[in-house]
Amino acid sequence: MSQRECTLCGLPVPDPPVTDDETEDVFCCEGCLHVHHLLQELDEDEARQLRQETIRRRKEEQKDGKIPADCTEEFLKVDGMHCATCESFIESMARRKQGIHKAEASYASELVKVYFDEEVIRREQLPGLISGMGYRAYPMNTDASGEESDTVARLIIGGFFTIVGLLIYILFLYPSYINGEGFIPLTAEEQRFFISNIFVMTSLVLFYTGYPILRGAWVSLSVLKPNMDLLISIAALSAYLFSAGALITGSSEVYFDVTMAIVMVVSLGNYYEGSIKRSKNALLMRLMDKRIKQARVLRDGEPSMVEVDDLNPGDQVLVKAGERIPVDGTVVEGRGVVNEALVTGESLPVSKECGDSVLSGTVLTQHALTIEIGEQVQSTVERMIRLMWNIQAYKPGKQRVADRIAAYFVPGVLLLGIITFIIRFWSGIPFTDSMLSALAVLIVSCPCALGLATPLAIASGLRDALKNNIIFKSASVFEEDGDVDILALDKTGTLTTGRMKLLDPGGSEQALRYAQAIERYSSHPLAEAIAGGPANDLPKAVDFQSYVTGVEGNVDGHLVRVGQPEWLQELGYKISESQQKQISDARFNGYVPTGVAWDGTVQSMLVVGDELRAGAESFVQSLNKQGKQVAVITGDSEEATRPLKEKVQPDYLFTGARPESKTEIIKKLKRFGSVAMVGDGSNDALALAESDLGIAFGDLTAIAAESAQVVIPGDRLDSITASFKAIRQTRRRIYQNLGWAFLYNLTTIPLAVAGLINPLFAALAMAASSLLVVSNSSRAMKLSD
Repeated sequence: MSQRECTLCGLPVPDPPVTDDETEDVFCCEGCLHVHHLLQELDEDEARQLRQETIRRRKEEQKDGKIPADCTEEFLKVDGMHCATCESFIESMARRKQGIHKAEASYASELVKVYFDEEVIRREQLPGLISGMGYRAYPMNTDASGEESDTVARLIIGGFFTIVGLLIYILFLYPSYINGEGFIPLTAEEQRFFISNIFVMTSLVLFYTGYPILRGAWVSLSVLKPNMDLLISIAALSAYLFSAGALITGSSEVYFDVTMAIVMVVSLGNYYEGSIKRSKNALLMRLMDKRIKQARVLRDGEPSMVEVDDLNPGDQVLVKAGERIPVDGTVVEGRGVVNEALVTGESLPVSKECGDSVLSGTVLTQHALTIEIGEQVQSTVERMIRLMWNIQAYKPGKQRVADRIAAYFVPGVLLLGIITFIIRFWSGIPFTDSMLSALAVLIVSCPCALGLATPLAIASGLRDALKNNIIFKSASVFEEDGDVDILALDKTGTLTTGRMKLLDPGGSEQALRYAQAIERYSSHPLAEAIAGGPANDLPKAVDFQSYVTGVEGNVDGHLVRVGQPEWLQELGYKISESQQKQISDARFNGYVPTGVAWDGTVQSMLVVGDELRAGAESFVQSLNKQGKQVAVITGDSEEATRPLKEKVQPDYLFTGARPESKTEIIKKLKRFGSVAMVGDGSNDALALAESDLGIAFGDLTAIAAESAQVVIPGDRLDSITASFKAIRQTRRRIYQNLGWAFLYNLTTIPLAVAGLINPLFAALAMAASSLLVVSNSSRAMKLSD
């Protein structure tokens, strides 16, 4: 009999399946069941559209018949992508290589997914084949830093020649435009000598320092997607070529200063943005945990450390207390307690014994386990990483605002320049003067301000966010359309602290001191909460023993046991009615009751639990005031989330959610608007990648930080609100800067068409407009209340 599938997401359902009295359908988890009820609010047409969209997506994932079924997939990181145009270029460049069937690039995540034939191309050859034209590809597990030294060299050399060239302009050329001669009168030969030197210096600035800009322009032409680089290049090259022609014909009216100014100012703006990104990346690298690379395998009865990649089906792996489990498997020896919170989302540790399955990435907190690998060497963590990369690579970045404008502006400027030349030449104006007017149109249509508008605003947003311990991994976040409508929050570690705390110390001071004295020797997650701080005046515990369900030791001549109430009852200890009520109340509220017993009686009942973060209630209320709906997603049971539901009162509460179903929940919530997901653990990685805005928050795992677009390595919930403010304010400044730039265009283009612009005015106007953009971008943002 074939296994039944979840009605919502198509995953296999457990036996018995998850369902309720309101439906005959079956689901893989409570999360999918909740989503099913949520979708009942849709009318028939919306429900039909949802089904059709789901079918369409699945067909799109499989429809490309050009990709052989046995081809290999590989993910690569790519440096140098900064817009949607780069995506198209890298995809087309990769497809031209023999053995590569298809490539899918995303500049937002800086990923490219390559489908290739391993019989034609070796995996290690792929980075070299994808790299080129300023783009550098490298494997996902490589810590590759940007080529900052090369950029700095370009700026130093370009800056030196620009200063020298502009100094010659100031001393000799600008005054001659006003009164016919410079501070030091020059002969025609001397003037030609200086202009020739400026030509050489401008060539170095344009083609060496400005190479990244020219490359971006060429890329945009190759894929027929005009962008800002093309607009800047047209202005710089037009001034350069016209001036080179003037030099050949003996004219002194040259625009090399315009070329140098445009290239240097835009290059400096891009470098500033890049330097902020590099400081952000350095901080991210310090946050990332290392993946599990080695395992202790038992071969011939002896343990030896081997690479995880060298493990084979059937191998037995020994895991000790405090270590992460390296691969999925089944316990064949030992009993222990495993903390699965970062993978499954369950806040409470889980006991494991022979026959139980364990997942890679979870932490063994007590004792030691011997795990046998199944028929395949599988890693839940690695599988989640691959799924997360798939989601990110499937989501292309949106084109920058300035690039979207440039797509229409570039053809318009070129057309206006041609029309200006034709009209003025047709009206009897000499060819050279007509060309000069057309050139002026091209130059003033692209001031430095337009090239600086986006990078400076984004760099400012990244800088001020870093000061507030908020890391934006991608600049594309600032240019996404619209605000977040729904904020989905993981419970454990996000809304709650993720750390157990002693909530009720019981009614006996002596029992608490005895429990603290014993629990100091335990590594169980609950032990730290009970043991508390330093053991300065606690009694001494001896003969400590640890079990899956509790601990014991001798204190002041008493054999004291601390652990689960059921375990104590099995050992013959009596539990009073008041303690029974305390147990049921604690469990009703999602907490953990722990008994302290000696002399045949449970002397006291302690209560341990995971508390809400400070300000969680006010945080949710502030979101509601902003018009945002709040959804809480957790792997805990409905009973364990009852206190949270009463205190926080979210709009949606999804319990019993597995990592896979969290992704489905996000997909369905997106039907109701833009969704941001906030989570901290590996179990949240897929949902973070699937959401419109993923925010990794709190005590993070590497996978959560890798899959999110925003990383907040702190414990202040108001930092999440501050990240929204940073996005809004940065986006506002981008549009303000573009507004200043286009106001400049509206003023200068008519003057250029009329032939009223001279080089000195153009230089001053560009400087003024650039200064406005720089000052506007440099203003500090107020992100905290």
